[in-house]
Amino acid sequence: EGNIDADPLFVDPKNGDYRLRYGSPCIDAGAETDLMTDLDGNPRPVDIIGLGCDGPDTFDMGAYEFQSPRSDLNGDGYVNHLDLMILQQDWGKVSGP
Repeated sequence: EGNIDADPLFVDPKNGDYRLRYGSPCIDAGAETDLMTDLDGNPRPVDIIGLGCDGPDTFDMGAYEFQSPRSDLNGDGYVNHLDLMILQQDWGKVSGP
């Protein structure tokens, strides 16, 4: 328990970038810890729909919590036409007085 037998899919391990890439088996495979932020200061745990175990937020293995791209407006882990539709629907909307 607490180990994987697969490529962890780090972003660029040769250059010291051990953040997780999309599809990493380390996503949602970690144990709960008292550390509520990763090494970049991002909150943990973060649950991204369609990755790891969908349900209660689960920690990722390693020092970094996988973060969805900022342009992923619906939080499904992909940047695609659905995000474009959200952007188009909300374009020009303002809030406040």
